[in-house]
Amino acid sequence: MRILLFIPLIFIIAVSLGCSKDSTPSQNSPSSNQITIATSDDPLSLDPRLVRDLATATVMRMLFEGLMRTNSKGILEPACAQEVAISEDQTIFTFILRPCMWSDGTAVTAEDFAETWKSALKPDFPAPNAYQFYLIKGAKDAKEGRAPPDQIGIKAESPNTLVVELEQPAPYFLELVACHFYFPVNRTMRLSNEPITGNIIGNGPFKYENWQHRHEFSVVKNPDYWDAKSIQIDKIILQVLEEHTALQLFKIGQIDWTGSPLNTLPQDAIEILKEQNILKVAPGAGTHWFRFNTERLPFTNQKMRQAFSLALDRHAIVEHVTQGNQSPATGILPPSLEIDNQQYYEDHDLGKANMLFSEALDELGFSRDQMTPITLHYTANDRSHKIAQAVQQQWNTLSNVPITLESGESKVTYDRLNRKDYQICLGSWYADILDPINFLEIFKDKDNPTNQTSWQNETYARLLDQSSKETNPQKRLQLFNAAERILIEEMPIAPLFYASFNYLKKESLENVYFSPLGYLDFKEAYWQPHAMEK
Repeated sequence: MRILLFIPLIFIIAVSLGCSKDSTPSQNSPSSNQITIATSDDPLSLDPRLVRDLATATVMRMLFEGLMRTNSKGILEPACAQEVAISEDQTIFTFILRPCMWSDGTAVTAEDFAETWKSALKPDFPAPNAYQFYLIKGAKDAKEGRAPPDQIGIKAESPNTLVVELEQPAPYFLELVACHFYFPVNRTMRLSNEPITGNIIGNGPFKYENWQHRHEFSVVKNPDYWDAKSIQIDKIILQVLEEHTALQLFKIGQIDWTGSPLNTLPQDAIEILKEQNILKVAPGAGTHWFRFNTERLPFTNQKMRQAFSLALDRHAIVEHVTQGNQSPATGILPPSLEIDNQQYYEDHDLGKANMLFSEALDELGFSRDQMTPITLHYTANDRSHKIAQAVQQQWNTLSNVPITLESGESKVTYDRLNRKDYQICLGSWYADILDPINFLEIFKDKDNPTNQTSWQNETYARLLDQSSKETNPQKRLQLFNAAERILIEEMPIAPLFYASFNYLKKESLENVYFSPLGYLDFKEAYWQPHAMEK
């Protein structure tokens, strides 16, 4: 039962330790009581501080747990914390930890959280989501080397009491601490100088079992998890499979889940799966877009970026290529986060695109025949390849600009982005929390590891700073609206389509939480009684 008590100066959130009515294991579940999922790649890291991709974020939620979590009904609730007290001015959060254990049998402490968060804020630690801590007092100064770690507003007052002081009120802070980059890392792992690649110590509902690189990754139920009695699945296996192979294995019953968010479905199978009424679609708080490297010619020029964006035929992409209930993106924020539902530009406006292209050439001092081939990089999978081919044809109509396609595995793509070794790159962003700030703050600072366009704008940054101090919700949204307009005008990214998730799963697999943020949570999953798959 979830209890919410309001007391002067603070509020306390608590939950009982009892199991839900669904917690009794099914006598008719598959005898193996395991789930096998198709994935396109290995986890990119087993360190939650280093993770930025959706597939690995799902693995993090198997192996680790934060202070808060979102349950299978989409409701935020305490996890490692059993109580949360918030000061009247909403800047001081006191978390009281419940008794929790690491998978090696040692206790999870407030110090584990405090030291993990501070380690991500070390200037030399490559945490891609470090900026997500900047609402904590002193965090940004520490990350940028202007203040020592002991001045960060994070303190373990006792083994089970963690106190966090914010720079200003943040209504979404409890949502943030449910994200994987706020998960604790065991002291042994924190102090190790070696990459975390093997038998890790976690505190989640499952624990590491085995990793055969480029083949299979598996976890098993964690008996030391604080709520272990509610975990009904004994084992989860992630098999690295090409999408066509995964689909065939699903059809013969050897795979229980394929498609989003750990894999993609073959594009040529989408319509057939719809007709067979087995394709499942889940809403996604994400936007797929093209990043432009604003420090690499010709995309140093704003009008050139605008021309390439306006030349896109987004309706054709979602109708004939992706075919999975996506919608053309005419802004940065997905529909679930839209501020005023405004269309910032006309899709496939070739007339204006060509005009801007000509003006850009004049400003750059180029002639049309001096334009060298432009390279579009993307992650190697069936859907991305088909998108790239379609866009290649669309951009070739923009005064016959030659477009070279270049694909690579996920790790290769992320490395290229981090090094700014690209001209255009197909990518996406899925919200960590359901608040516009989570999209817009990516581009506040060109040195943000998730920006990767080298673009920044003083007015844009100032608007976001003002939004962080604005307590009036409507005025806050107005500031976001003004910031999004700048981002669209400057066009360091070209929005392509708003996300939806397409996947297949066995009907008897129940209670897997598919978050609109793009991860799966198996804590409450179970096999339905009397529904064995044929």
